[in-house]
Amino acid sequence: MAVELTTQVLDALSQEEGSIVSNDAFPSIDFTNMKSALDRLGSREFIEFRQINREEAVLTPEAEGIAAEGSHEAKVFEAVRRAVEGLKIDDLPGIVGTESAKVGRGKALGAKWIKKDGDRLKAATDSIKDTSREQLQTIQQTQTHPDPKVLTDLRKRKLVAMQKVITFEIRRGPKYSRDFVREETDLTADMLVTYD
Repeated sequence: MAVELTTQVLDALSQEEGSIVSNDAFPSIDFTNMKSALDRLGSREFIEFRQINREEAVLTPEAEGIAAEGSHEAKVFEAVRRAVEGLKIDDLPGIVGTESAKVGRGKALGAKWIKKDGDRLKAATDSIKDTSREQLQTIQQTQTHPDPKVLTDLRKRKLVAMQKVITFEIRRGPKYSRDFVREETDLTADMLVTYD
C-alpha cells in the first residue's frame, strides 16, 4: 500500500502546479500511511512537505439532532404555540420528549418565549429565532464558529467536542519525478509484519 500511495502522491502533484493538501487529495488515507509515504518521498527529495496541526469542532450526537430538528427550547415553543388554549405542563413530555421538556421548558421560559399560566404554558411571542440550532449548523458546515465564546459555551453544554486534525501540505521537491522506483533497501510495513 505504501508504494501504491507514493505513486498516488506523485500523480496528484503532477496534476497541480502548486501544493496539495493531504486531507483534500486523499481523504480516506489515515495519518500513519500518509506520513510513511511522505517520509519515503521526502527522503529522496521527490517532494517537500510540512505538517499542519489544527483543531476542529465536532458535534456530539445530541447536537446533531438539534442541528437537524431544532433546539429543545424551540421544540417546546412550537408545541406550546400549536396548542390554542395553552399546553398543560404535564402533557409536554409526551409531545416533545422527556429530555426536550426538561431542558427546553426552562430555557424557553428564560428567553420569554413562553409563559406559565397556572398549570398551562402559553406562547409569549409569535415567532422565535433558534440561535442554538443556527450555531450548531454553522459548526457542522465549517468545523468552527466565528465567535470563540460560542464554541466555549457549546463545549460546556457538551454539544461540541474539539478534535485534533493533522494534515500535510505537499509540493514538488528538487528531484521530483512521476516515476518512483522502489529500492531494495526500502522497508515496507508489510515486510516488517511478515518478516521477509
